[in-house]
Amino acid sequence: MKSTSLIIASLMLSTAAIAQDTPPEPAAPTTPPAATDTAPAPSAAPAEVPASPAPSELPSITADNSAAPVLSDEQAAALKNKVVWSSDQKNIGEVAEVVRDNSGRVTELHAEIGGFLGFGETRVRISPGEFKIVNDRVELTRTEEQAENLPKVTDN
Repeated sequence: MKSTSLIIASLMLSTAAIAQDTPPEPAAPTTPPAATDTAPAPSAAPAEVPASPAPSELPSITADNSAAPVLSDEQAAALKNKVVWSSDQKNIGEVAEVVRDNSGRVTELHAEIGGFLGFGETRVRISPGEFKIVNDRVELTRTEEQAENLPKVTDN
């Protein structure tokens, strides 16, 4: 009986040893479905999204070109709500209105400056010589402190 137990025990140990030495079978490679198999055919042309003026459509007005810019209706609309930066690189407000003459030449910008979360803002008048449009930014030639002294826009 002792020998039978030994044989059974050795068989069990050898099976365990063989199981440990056998490397696991590699998983079957999965291939993603081809894009053409699952892509639905377009049923109609996509709906047109209204085009908004691209930032690059705003003319760059630098210190060397201090003449008042001429803007189209689309460019003037794109300039509204742009952040206004002071010369000391502080975000001081945003463009509220672009005032142009009949030829499209900017006569002044109105900007909402100061305040907090829309409360306590002051609307000021900025002449063409006091700002630049650089890389889709409106930059003043004044510091934040100087901008506080810009003429206020009064309601008529």
